[in-house]
Amino acid sequence: MSLSIVWLNLKEYTHLQLWLFGIGAAFWVLSYVFITRNIVKNKFVEMPAGVLCANITWEFLWAFVFTQNMGEVIGIGYKLWFFFDVYVVYNFYRYGYKQIQVSMLPYFKWVFSLSLIAWLVVQYFYIKDGFDNPIGANSAYIINILISSLYIFLFLRLEDKSLISFTAAWARGLGTGLISVMCILKWPENHWLTCMCIICFLLDSFNLILFRIFKAR
Repeated sequence: MSLSIVWLNLKEYTHLQLWLFGIGAAFWVLSYVFITRNIVKNKFVEMPAGVLCANITWEFLWAFVFTQNMGEVIGIGYKLWFFFDVYVVYNFYRYGYKQIQVSMLPYFKWVFSLSLIAWLVVQYFYIKDGFDNPIGANSAYIINILISSLYIFLFLRLEDKSLISFTAAWARGLGTGLISVMCILKWPENHWLTCMCIICFLLDSFNLILFRIFKAR
């Protein structure tokens, strides 16, 4: 196997596709930077509780258990996502009660821990049984729709809108958008994935519009 395939798979992906994914992944890292900065600043985890478990277990599986086929350079991005999310999850155990309903407070850590295990098991067999595609995009976009929609609900529910980072939101939206373009170019026959990409774009755009609406008030 040549060195180019080890580090960047130029046999199965074009330069444009790899650049789109790589830049999109970098914007997701930037989003995580601002999420973690806000955790330090506000003592609040803005990643919605309902999807945080799914997100970190996906990143763990694709970073360390299964192997995407774009090359080792792209694999670094998967690992960076995971390690940022480890910090986010750690702080959710500390500050997660701030986004949880009062009736759930005595149980949220137990429910969250069980959800981590459940998502890990479900996603492992989803990938192992061949339902995912070579880079994990099928399962990733299921989770991405949850992220994009639950962010909207959390933003609308919070009295203090400054707890949600606008910079993290646009970086996440732009990163997902670039990766979506890559997926559509690479797998145009996967209409299910194309629909998921479009839905994520619409949800992320609406989220950014909400920021502008509430800022203007």
